[in-house]
Amino acid sequence: MKNKLVYLLMIILAIVFGYLLGILCAGMDEPMVSWLGTSLDFKLDPATVDLHAFALTFGIRLSINPIQILFILLAIVISPKIAASIK
Repeated sequence: MKNKLVYLLMIILAIVFGYLLGILCAGMDEPMVSWLGTSLDFKLDPATVDLHAFALTFGIRLSINPIQILFILLAIVISPKIAASIK
């Protein structure tokens, strides 16, 4: 259970910090760094099901950049070591 929570927390942190670092890199003028901020966007537009008693809306948007991929891979590698060090 502890390992799964550590994996989940590390991957969430990797996604968030990778996103923030990607935003910083995208704003730079240096081309060697700015490409790290480019992201691929996948989007499924919201669709609403209205049943008069309640309405459900479904949609999803995914945006990922190279730094997030690197951080997620790093989190997968170091998560077992962090979980083992927690008593």
